Amino acid sequence: MAYRRDADPSPLRTGIVHAGLSLLVFGGLAAALGAGIQFSGDPSAAGPREQLALFEAQDDARPELKTRLKTDMADISLDASLDDEGFFESTSDDGEPSLGVDYAEVDTASAGTGGPSDQDASEPQQVGVRINGKLVRPGESYGEVAAIVSLDAAPISGLTESVNGLRLPRIAADGRAPAEAYSRPFANPGNQPVVALVVGGLGINATHTKSAIEELPPEVTLSFAPDTQRLQYWIDRARAAGHEVLIELPMENFDYGRMKMHPQTLLANGSASTNVSRLNVLLGRASGYFGVINYQGAKFAESEPAVRPVLQALSDRGIALVEDGSLERGALDEVADQVRVRYARAVAPIDTKLTAEDINLQLLELESQAKQKGVAMGSGYAFPITIEMARVWTSELDEKGIVLAPVSALLATTPAELVEGPDVRTGSVAPAPVNPAG
Repeated sequence: MAYRRDADPSPLRTGIVHAGLSLLVFGGLAAALGAGIQFSGDPSAAGPREQLALFEAQDDARPELKTRLKTDMADISLDASLDDEGFFESTSDDGEPSLGVDYAEVDTASAGTGGPSDQDASEPQQVGVRINGKLVRPGESYGEVAAIVSLDAAPISGLTESVNGLRLPRIAADGRAPAEAYSRPFANPGNQPVVALVVGGLGINATHTKSAIEELPPEVTLSFAPDTQRLQYWIDRARAAGHEVLIELPMENFDYGRMKMHPQTLLANGSASTNVSRLNVLLGRASGYFGVINYQGAKFAESEPAVRPVLQALSDRGIALVEDGSLERGALDEVADQVRVRYARAVAPIDTKLTAEDINLQLLELESQAKQKGVAMGSGYAFPITIEMARVWTSELDEKGIVLAPVSALLATTPAELVEGPDVRTGSVAPAPVNPAG
């Protein structure tokens, strides 16, 4: 009789059987536990619950925020009536539709000044919401309140001429100068302290340039590097957003020769014909700017023989000169006085140290000088932190009783007028009552 050996059990079948038994056992336990919780658990004890408020409660239980959305459904009153399309109608006590949005009362007497209200407490206060320092009342949109008026497209007829193949700015036959025609209109009827800010170095980085144009208020003056690709495109885009524009003049610094400089740099030892020729090349790159601003230039600014023909050419063409505040000494202000070129000088750059704390200190210094002297101007470079700090700072000026002005509003025919005169001449056709004496 042959020997018969039993076959070994299949490992696969054994694994499947064991897995099925495990799922059956643990699944049954989980189902039993879930059923127990469902029928015997307390929903209120499921976990801690905390309500978070987006505002700080006041004495009258009204929120500090200008608007709030009611998050508790028990607080929303809905009628049982249906509209024509079968939806519930939500109405307030006066029959008007309600979306659960409350407007806080805003003291319009003190809005924009940061000071106490002189308005009698018994008088009704107007309602609204404040967005980026702008009071938006019911029935208004933010775009209407903070409307950005596009500046005229450049070039304006009569303000250019062709010289040696270059399209250069000139004073029109009626006496209108580019410093006036291309500036942003400005008015200060309240005779409040005025600050101005110019942000430069634009056009090199497209992202930073776009950010400055779109995020900064139109009263901020923008300056563009002379070697910017598509310079006219960026100037047109800035003016379309309401910004007046400067172009930067590269001037010789004391470390000239140890770093790559622009080929049209104005030289301290250069002849009058050389520097004026280079100036014309720079001015002919685009149109639509009301003035020029120095880029470096400590050595050039000390050379009166080099400065005079350049500033005389600017004066003859009706172009303003703005100094960024980085030059501790020089002949720019004295020569500008003598040749009567429109001139303005910044207190100092705000971003020599690229930290939020240092930039904020410089901006606070501008505020202080504006309140003491009536006007103050700062300059900055198109670093992301500078743009962001400037955006936040300018949105808060209205509450501090300070008016943000374009740089052209600080232009004086002579530097002495900026310090001693009763009014500061603006770049717009209609003079604005800026008070430099405070």
